[in-house]
Amino acid sequence: MRSLRVLRNIVTNYLRLFVTGALGFVLTPLMVHLMGDGDYGLWVTVFSLTGYFGLFDQGIRPSLVRYVSRDHAREDHEGLSRTLNSAMALYGLVGLVTIVASLVVAARFGAWFRIQPEQLGPAQVTLLLSGFAVGLGFPLGVFGATLSGLQRYDIANAIGIAIVLVRAIAFVVVLRLGGGLVGLAAVTLVMNLAGHALSFVAVRRLLPRLRFGLPHVTREHLTTIGVYSGFAFVGALATSIAFQTDSLVITGFIGAASVTPFALAAGLVENVRSLVHAATWVLSPTASELETKGEAGRLQEMMIAGSKYSVLLSWPVLFALIIFGRNLLATWVDAQHASESRLITILSVPTLIALPQAAASSVLFGVSRHKGVVALSLLNALLNLGLSLLWVRPFGLVGVALGTAVPLALVSGVATAVYTCRALDLPLPRYLWDGMARPGLASLAFVLPALGIQLLLHPVGWGPLAASVGGCWLLFAGFAWRFGISRGERGRWGRMVPGLLGLRGAAAGAGARP
Repeated sequence: MRSLRVLRNIVTNYLRLFVTGALGFVLTPLMVHLMGDGDYGLWVTVFSLTGYFGLFDQGIRPSLVRYVSRDHAREDHEGLSRTLNSAMALYGLVGLVTIVASLVVAARFGAWFRIQPEQLGPAQVTLLLSGFAVGLGFPLGVFGATLSGLQRYDIANAIGIAIVLVRAIAFVVVLRLGGGLVGLAAVTLVMNLAGHALSFVAVRRLLPRLRFGLPHVTREHLTTIGVYSGFAFVGALATSIAFQTDSLVITGFIGAASVTPFALAAGLVENVRSLVHAATWVLSPTASELETKGEAGRLQEMMIAGSKYSVLLSWPVLFALIIFGRNLLATWVDAQHASESRLITILSVPTLIALPQAAASSVLFGVSRHKGVVALSLLNALLNLGLSLLWVRPFGLVGVALGTAVPLALVSGVATAVYTCRALDLPLPRYLWDGMARPGLASLAFVLPALGIQLLLHPVGWGPLAASVGGCWLLFAGFAWRFGISRGERGRWGRMVPGLLGLRGAAAGAGARP
């Protein structure tokens, strides 16, 4: 039932992603209009800063997914208690450091960034509240990561959906009442704490024999979790620099108001990244299981399949942003921001190459070959920062976008693909053809009619845009189903989908393949 478990996790991830994305899509223009470019750009900048602190969570999650799943499979209840208590102790210290760092950054915010004098006070309070939310989230985030390690993404996603729905409503109320930046940050803090509390309750019900206390904190577990999490954190930090540092560079050299058009473009591309990551995140524990059982062939097959489906999922969306980006910005925000659609194109093109490697990162983390991925991510981050700083003065926002795009294509795309094939003993030509080129050709069924529609109709407005993109996507979906995947894969989908719906007889042949 391995395939059904993976599919269930992916489907619930996508449900959460859809709800979160839809709410963000609706809230973003509302926040821009109610707050103005200045305050909205400042909101993005503040959360870019605290977002770096939050990247420690990207160390918590993969380490706990690996060790919780291992201990749970062994039915080692004492090991589970030691893993969770040691993680809470370790990340409690990280949380304390984060809160202190937030105090320092808040005190120096006016000296480090170009903002209006009247914005300084609200920005400092907002940063402090956000820092407390992130700091408290480190030890409490252990419970959400544990749900992932137990393969209960359905519970974690149900909690996440409930939290984002309530938070979205609270955001609208706060903005309408004039709460501004500080009000939004207070809502974020409260809702984060509520989510952690619900995750704790769920973990206690799933693991009634779990015990808490200092006697369950061991040096061995602290070392094991700390080393693995340290590498995972560096990788997450480096990956985040590709987009989050951009807003800091823009604020420092151009001004906070200029962050808004860049954030709109980068946010759209980031949504596509989330679309793929929601599916590839669940591959890590499965990869660990396959490696443990010595199923190297199936591990390679899963790697190719992960890249192939990443292409089929993301390329039509990225091409839609490239072709209809100006139309979308005019419809979504206003005609004034539509002129920045060039930023969407600059960021989308290298993502076509880099995003299929998301499956590679997940698989390599699952088999403890993630050090090479971290090194490449760090190289990408350094190049991104250096090129953005080099090109921001002569080229403005375009220079910052190019500073992100060039290393994204060369390092996150090409170099990561080569490294992955070597790490898994997978022939590079096979990977490039079966994992990228063959499914990529299917996207022509989207691109060609989309270009024709844009040239002849130039659709603007939600109705024309939805009809244009939806029609092109239906053509692509039919073509991809027939030519993008094999007959055997179509048969497996025909068995797994009924199994996901609880029709066990129809799903009996889904088997245990990854």
